[in-house]
Amino acid sequence: MNLFYSIVKAIVYLPFKLFFPTKVINKINFPKKKKLITVSNHLSWSDIPVVAISLPGYRHFMAKKEIGNNRLIRKLAKWLGVIFVDRGKADMSAMRDTVNVLKKGESVTIFPEGTRNKEDNSLQEVKSGIVMFSVKGDAPIVPVMIYSGSKVFRKNYIYVAPPFELEEFKGRRLDSVAVAMGAEIVTEKMSRAKEMLDFYVANRKNKDFKLMLKQNKIAKKNSVRFAVKTVKAARKAEKRAK
Repeated sequence: MNLFYSIVKAIVYLPFKLFFPTKVINKINFPKKKKLITVSNHLSWSDIPVVAISLPGYRHFMAKKEIGNNRLIRKLAKWLGVIFVDRGKADMSAMRDTVNVLKKGESVTIFPEGTRNKEDNSLQEVKSGIVMFSVKGDAPIVPVMIYSGSKVFRKNYIYVAPPFELEEFKGRRLDSVAVAMGAEIVTEKMSRAKEMLDFYVANRKNKDFKLMLKQNKIAKKNSVRFAVKTVKAARKAEKRAK
């Protein structure tokens, strides 16, 4: 865990919770003790801090290099673990840095559309770099979708989809065709997560829908507990056998 990141997060946690109250849907899908790549849509300047504060753990964030034009901001961002990327070209240095932090067991948050969507809430084209990061860094991808951009003093919504991996591309050459196919898979997963988020927000006041969500949440928790108990029992049996 980055100490400076933890300190800054602790300082800004309450102010951001006050200004940007956020409900995280399906937070149970978010792995807490595993390196991962968080991919999110990008609608507002506040998306980065809201995602950082709403989800547990330390993650590097990829950000456009223009943010670091100010020397002080660049220094602070580096302390926070920000990886700057030149969006105007294939930034090999940023790509290497991202793969390296994943290989060290650390996590990364990426906005794979490459820029903020200032027109509407639709998902823009997903850049292909995400495929290389996941495959080379051997890290699962977790779509985290934001509803209509983070708004001040209004309830905001984030949807966490189940993690997935690009297993079919591991051990093979990542040519342009493979990268394009991988990007399509990521786009499909993010689009599906966005649909689920939109459906949740549209039906959140429906009593039957709320009851169904509550039942699903209980079922998920019970299944996790059962899995943990099964693993513990198996380990005890192995020790007794030895």
